[in-house]
Amino acid sequence: MQLKPIYRIRTFVVPEYLEKVIQGVLEMDDLEYGHYKNVVWHSNDGVEQFVPSETSVPTEGNIGETTKVTSVRVEFSIPRDEKLLRNIIENGIYPNHPWDEPVVQVTEELEARKHD
Repeated sequence: MQLKPIYRIRTFVVPEYLEKVIQGVLEMDDLEYGHYKNVVWHSNDGVEQFVPSETSVPTEGNIGETTKVTSVRVEFSIPRDEKLLRNIIENGIYPNHPWDEPVVQVTEELEARKHD
């Protein structure tokens, strides 16, 4: 068993854009995990809530009003490589995500690998 330093990346997206975001990420990296590739986790539908501010350009909702939309949590990991991380966010997620300011969360973690 080995412990590998990784970035865990999470974003939330409306179901209609789920595959587009995943494909955008996969164009930047194969998302390998041990002997597997294209390893991505996504949840069942949840609810995302926000209030667009005066400076926002909302795809959904109106400025100053609470908006609730169905969304899916997408999660995957990559080796701890900041250049790769920035490329995935800037070129894989942002251009394929419908929101003006998508929530993208990054944490530094360790993953256990049985084989490698």
